[in-house]
Order: sequence, then C-alpha cells, then structure tokens
Amino acid sequence: MSPSTSNSALFDAVLFDLDGVVIDTTELHYRVWEEFSRDRGYAPTREELLATNGRRAGETLRAWFGTQLSDEEVEALTNDRERAFHRLLAHEPVVAVPGVEAYLRSLRQAGVPWALGTSALAENAELALERVGLEDLFPVRVTSRDVTWGKPHPEVYLKAASALGVAPEACVVFEDAVAGLRAARAAGAACVAVATSFPRHVLAREKPDWLVKDFRDLPAALRPGGQGLMAPTGPHP
Repeated sequence: MSPSTSNSALFDAVLFDLDGVVIDTTELHYRVWEEFSRDRGYAPTREELLATNGRRAGETLRAWFGTQLSDEEVEALTNDRERAFHRLLAHEPVVAVPGVEAYLRSLRQAGVPWALGTSALAENAELALERVGLEDLFPVRVTSRDVTWGKPHPEVYLKAASALGVAPEACVVFEDAVAGLRAARAAGAACVAVATSFPRHVLAREKPDWLVKDFRDLPAALRPGGQGLMAPTGPHP
C-alpha cells in the first residue's frame, strides 16, 4: 500500500532505476565499496554503504576520502572502483528483481513507453542487463555519462522523460534508494519505492506514492490498463 494518497493520477510512461530495481546487485556494490575503501585505509559503516545507492561514485569518494581530491584523482579512483565492480559483475551470480521482466513485457504489450535512469556507467549498465537477459528490453537508457549531476538531483529522470518525449510529471519512477526517490520527486514524477535495498521504514519516511516489495507486489494502478497507468494518447518517439 502507499504511504500517500496521490495514486489516482494517470501516467504516460515508466522510468526505472537499475541496481536494486531491475537487477539485484546491491550487496555486490557494497562488497566492492568495502574492499575498495579498506584497501585504501577507510572502513565504511553500513549506513555509509547504504548512502552510496543512487550516488555517483565520485561523490562517495569525496565524502569518504576528502573534498580535497582533484578531479583527476576522483576520475582515476572511480575508474579503479568501476573496473573492480565490472570484474565481479561478470562472474558473480546475479538475478533480476522478481517480476520485473513480466512487468516490462506487459508495458510493451500495452504500448506504455519506459526508460532506464541510472547512476551506473554505461558499460556496467549494459553488462548488468546482459547478465539477466534484459538488454533488449531497455533500448532507452540514461546513464552516468549522460548527466552532470548525480541523484538526488533530478537530471537523470528529466533526461529519461525527455528521451521518451513525455513530461516528467506524466511519469512514474521505480526506485530503491532514498537519493533516487528524492530525484524522482524533484523531477516532478510520481515514485514507487521498491524495498530491496533500504528498510521499508526508511523508504516510508520519503513518502513515496507506493511502497512495494518487488514487481509481484504492484497495485492495480501501476499495472498497464489499470486505474493509473495508460499508454500515451499522443505520438512519442
């Protein structure tokens, strides 16, 4: 059920975060961050690991290792961290979030457009989708290389909506992270909190329009042809 009552609006498009929404890689990210930071003399707390969700890697690096890091140092460290994640992602067992593939196919059948909006590097997003067999279901993607600002800034969702030719206010966003929910709100979109990464009570504090366990737990308003989710009446790219 939703912590709010604003679930009567009509939506023309759906925007998805990647990690924790489409693919269950959250703990893999935490593992990489822990190993990466400990090798460099920093031991993150669980709360600090949670805060990495939805954040660009450079923001986390400066938060943990100091704002004095130059842009060149941040870029080098980011590349090291992302290569480490890519290596694990290529070999470790990973699965799609339950129900997401069936949901995507139902959107396609109903003519409802969707896009990916993620803080991940483009190559990691591609590999993640390939690992769970969903790469062909996300032709429209906005990744870290397409934006200047990380979540909670709304840029990634504003650009994803624009790529679909839909106003952000006519979109509903699926997010698993606090920063991502705030980005969705700042973009003017409705938002669904997926409780795969954060405790439900933490997500509930952000007042999402809906709070669900996964895509098997969706109310009728979020299903194509239901009360709220409709194919757009006008043409879109």
